[in-house]
Amino acid sequence: MENVCVPIIVLCCYMIGEIYKVIFKKNTKKYKLIPILVAVFGGVLGVVIYYTAPTVIFNVDNVYSALLIGIISGFASTGTNQLIKQINNKGG
Repeated sequence: MENVCVPIIVLCCYMIGEIYKVIFKKNTKKYKLIPILVAVFGGVLGVVIYYTAPTVIFNVDNVYSALLIGIISGFASTGTNQLIKQINNKGG
């Protein structure tokens, strides 16, 4: 059960990034803020999960480890976005 938390954080951060892109569709210059946004959101999710169910997030023993796991999971959502973009790239 402790390994389920990271993919959930990645998925939530990915969805936040996609919602951000829809909101700022006309201003693509703000897209460069997405990695920071999802990292912060991932960190917040990591801390929230730590305080609500600490055994779910890799059995960490302090809030800083949970924060770090959340931030890394948030950054992983950016990599997931790029992976999906490259798989769907038809131009080659």
